[in-house]
Amino acid sequence: MHRSSRFITAALLTALASPALATNGMRMIGFSSTQNGMGGVGVGASLDSGTVLSNPAGMTELGRRLDLTLTWFKPTVEYKATGIAPGFASDGVLLSSDRGASPIPNLGFVMPLGGGFTAGIGAFGVGGMGVDYKPGLYSGKTVTSYMNLRVAPAIAYKIADYVSVGLALNASVAQMKYDVASGFGQQLHDTATSFGYGATIGLKVHPLKDLDLGVAYETRSTFQDYSFDIPEHQVPNATQTGFDTVPAGTDELTFHQPAVLSGGIAWRALPVLLIAADVQWINWSDVMGKGKPEYQNMMPATSPFAGYTTTGAMPFNMTWDDQVVYKLGAEVQATEVLKLRVGFNYGKNPLDEARAFENIAFPAVAETHFTAGLGWDVTPGITVNVAGMYAGKVTVKGANPLPPNQPPPNPSGQGLTAYETSMSQWSADLGVGWKF
Repeated sequence: MHRSSRFITAALLTALASPALATNGMRMIGFSSTQNGMGGVGVGASLDSGTVLSNPAGMTELGRRLDLTLTWFKPTVEYKATGIAPGFASDGVLLSSDRGASPIPNLGFVMPLGGGFTAGIGAFGVGGMGVDYKPGLYSGKTVTSYMNLRVAPAIAYKIADYVSVGLALNASVAQMKYDVASGFGQQLHDTATSFGYGATIGLKVHPLKDLDLGVAYETRSTFQDYSFDIPEHQVPNATQTGFDTVPAGTDELTFHQPAVLSGGIAWRALPVLLIAADVQWINWSDVMGKGKPEYQNMMPATSPFAGYTTTGAMPFNMTWDDQVVYKLGAEVQATEVLKLRVGFNYGKNPLDEARAFENIAFPAVAETHFTAGLGWDVTPGITVNVAGMYAGKVTVKGANPLPPNQPPPNPSGQGLTAYETSMSQWSADLGVGWKF
């Protein structure tokens, strides 16, 4: 990639998808201030132009509009490791990540074309994760960062008064960086950029006057391999015989984003009351399962560095499960110009408790989220939306062995004999919707 292209890409990612510990795994619960105020719903209920991403078929219900949301997202992340030898971590000391809050803007535009067609486009911070811990674990600092921006042009067609279909093309750009376990000779994997592609297809059905049903399928977003240039270096204890020199090289990491299947319902229970619910399946095991994300330059089994890449990097083994997410939201027309919103979002975290090191570095453990918001019609065409989200502290505990070919640091023969990592999070949204 040319230097100018790298600069533009980095600027876009910094502006639109700053690293965050996103809430359903590494994925944000919603993609606008209205969706976020109602638990992230947006498949059965077409609330605003965030539907470009959540269910493009819903665009036929919106008219011409522009929506902008700025989310201020703040996680609190901690870990503690015990029962380990001196030098491998601060035994039993609770450490907090120094990563601060992240701004995450989302932008969507929808415009009817006539003849039953509606077009739209959006730029969305889909998700991310990262931590910044001071030196301690495995004699080094633990710094990770992943961010994902999606630009989605979309088209929808209203087949009849009661059914619409839609298609969004998902063009994505993501960046990844990590610096972990330097005491084991692990090297900085500095920021690498990758471009990806996928699509979302959607269906909206209006079987009854006050009832809407929606289904959306988002394909896996396939990304280029992330390339990390690694200098020549030494790895202590790689074969339990002292220091071994590893030549310079390039690590190639395959890391995609998962397919998502969603269904939703929206019911106008009263003229002033809308109730909506979504159920979502996220196929994390396909991209973050056993032995994934996957390096392509692994050493052969006969090598003294078997289990490592050709540059001496430890492999990933996240072993995440698939995740089912439940979303529930309600909106009340409190006055002629004021709408009140509440929501709930739950998805059991997909992490494997036995993967201590991975869970400390990528602690996507949030599960239960409570949301609230309001919309104020400043003029007949302009609405100001605010929303807030809180997810209480969730802790994952367990233990796992050391990385490949490493001697155990304690008599038990284990690496981390006990660990725990936890996270809580809150966010605040400010959005503007313009119907014109």
